[in-house]
Amino acid sequence: MRKIIWSPKALKDYTLIIDYLHSTWTTKEVQHFIDDVSTALSVIGKGNFDFKKVGIKDYRMIVIQKQVSIIYRSITIDEVQIIRIWDNRQNPVKLK
Repeated sequence: MRKIIWSPKALKDYTLIIDYLHSTWTTKEVQHFIDDVSTALSVIGKGNFDFKKVGIKDYRMIVIQKQVSIIYRSITIDEVQIIRIWDNRQNPVKLK
């Protein structure tokens, strides 16, 4: 299993999404989101797949829910960096 390293922006994105979900939805929906992120990170960590290229350097994206994706890149064969937890409704130009 590859080591997952979170960027500061990704951690901030994740925290903001969790805070938003807590203010708008029930604990059940928040836990569902957390579970979806954990599942996606497990798939990325196993390294069995290379998901869709984003078009920025060697970044790739895995959709975890209709509205949210994880942007990541492989650092080494044993390490993956989570770049952003991205709201798909945002303008992709903001990723640069």
